Amino acid sequence: MQLNEPCLIIDLNDNKFIFFVVTFNEKKDFKILKKIILDSVGVQNGHVINVDTVSKLLKKTINIIEDEINYFFSSVAIIINPNHINCLNVSGYKKLNGSQVSSEDVVYILNNIKKIILESENNDSLIHLFNSNFSLDSDNLENLPIGLFGEFYNQNMTFFLVNKNILKNIKSVFSNCGLNIQKTILKPFAEGIYLLSNNQLNKNVTILRLEENRINISLFKNKSYVFTEDFNFGFALIIKDISKLCSLKINEVEFFLKEINLNSEIEIDADSCLNKKFFSTSPYRKIKHQLILDIITARLDELVEICYENNKNLDYFRKSNNAIYVIISKDEHLKNIQFALQKNRLIDAKFIFGQNIDDNLLFSLNGAAELIGRGWEKEAIPVIQPNKSLISTFFSRLFS
Repeated sequence: MQLNEPCLIIDLNDNKFIFFVVTFNEKKDFKILKKIILDSVGVQNGHVINVDTVSKLLKKTINIIEDEINYFFSSVAIIINPNHINCLNVSGYKKLNGSQVSSEDVVYILNNIKKIILESENNDSLIHLFNSNFSLDSDNLENLPIGLFGEFYNQNMTFFLVNKNILKNIKSVFSNCGLNIQKTILKPFAEGIYLLSNNQLNKNVTILRLEENRINISLFKNKSYVFTEDFNFGFALIIKDISKLCSLKINEVEFFLKEINLNSEIEIDADSCLNKKFFSTSPYRKIKHQLILDIITARLDELVEICYENNKNLDYFRKSNNAIYVIISKDEHLKNIQFALQKNRLIDAKFIFGQNIDDNLLFSLNGAAELIGRGWEKEAIPVIQPNKSLISTFFSRLFS
C-alpha cells in the first residue's frame, strides 16, 4: 500500500463485477476515487469458467478507469467467493511443566500444524490464516502469552484454503490484463471486517448470505474468522415452491416478487389477491398474497433450520451470542425475503439488513479497503517470500 496513490480492488462474483479505486492517507483512512458495478460474465459458483471473456471485460473497464484518473495500475487486490472454501480449525499444545511460554514453543506448535496442512491439503493454496484462540492453563487469552509461566499452553488456528486450479484461472485473467495480484481476499472475510468495524457489533458475528442457488454461512468469534460452510441451494427453491403450489410459471413468479411488497399489500387488505397483470401465460385464478407469503416463510424456516438451527457444525459457535447479519444477493427479492426472515421464530438473535442492495454490494469492497489499509488484528498474513518459510514469515509479521 502506497500512501496517496490509487489502489485497485475488484470483487469477482457470479452476479456483479465491482471495481473500487481508493487512496489511503497517513492515518490509513481511505477515500473512494472511483466505483463501477457491472453485470458479471464468465464466472459461475465463484469460479472463472471463461478466461477470455472475463479478461476482455476487466481489461476494457480497467483501461477506462486508468484514462479517467490518469493512473496506470500494475497490481490489484481481488475479492473472490468460490463455492467451496476449505476451512480447517487446528489445535496444537505444549506441556510447560511450570516453565515460560517462549517463541520456540509457538514455533514448535506451528511447525506441526504446517506439516498436517501440507500433507493433507496439497491440492489447495492458503488464502487466510487466523489466530482463533490462545489459552494458558485453561485461561483464554487475547494475545500470545509469551513470557508467562504455566503448565499447559494451547493454540487454535483457522486455515482457509482454496483449490489451486481456481486460483490459477483467476491469475490467468489478471495476467491477461497486465496485473499482478497483490492480495486475494475471501468475500465473507471482507464483509465481516466491514460489519465489525462500522456497525459497532459485538466481536461474534454470523453472516448468512442468500443467493439464488447457494447459501453461505460464515462465523467470526472474537473478531477471528473461524468457520465457513456452503450449501448448494438457495432462494431459487422459494421461487419453485410458489410456482408449483400456485400453478404459475417461474418468470411470472419472478415478475411479481420484483414488483410488489407482499406485506404492504396484506396490511392494506388481508384478503388481497395477485393482480391479473402478473398472469402473462398462466390462466388467471385468485391467489391471495397471504398464501404466497406463507409459502416464502415456510421454505425460509426450513432453510434456516438446515443451515443454522440444526447445523451440528455450529453447536460450539452458537453459544457465543452472535449477531446475525443476512445479505441477500438480488434486490428484487430483498423486501419480501427480509420481512419473512424477520418473522422467523427459530433464531433468538437480531437480523440486520442493508438499506438497499447497493449497500450490500459494497460491504466487501469497504471491508477489503479497511483490510489493505489497516490490516486485521486476528489475521496472521500467509505471505511466502523468496527466502522465508511460511513459519518465519508468519513470525516476522506477528512480532513486528
